[in-house]
Amino acid sequence: MAITQDDQDFISEMIRELDESIRRLVAEEQRLSARLGAERVSELWEFWQKELPSADEERFKLAMDHEDKKLTWIWLRLKRIHQSRAKAGQALMKNNTQ
Repeated sequence: MAITQDDQDFISEMIRELDESIRRLVAEEQRLSARLGAERVSELWEFWQKELPSADEERFKLAMDHEDKKLTWIWLRLKRIHQSRAKAGQALMKNNTQ
């Protein structure tokens, strides 16, 4: 089924908005990372990637402050936005090849 022009315009606008959200979140990620320091960001990344032993994970989670939580929230948002962006791009590409 072909995408209508209105659908294509909607998807294109959605892609622009997602790209802008990605830019804002990456800038915030960089700002927070610089503030937290490389060592703390590395610890948070290990936690985020579930590389910590389960016994340490709960203790680590309890010790997280607002900025730690904000950085992991940014990573979650970026992951979801990148997935949405990829799906929207695929929809446009699929329509352009039909």
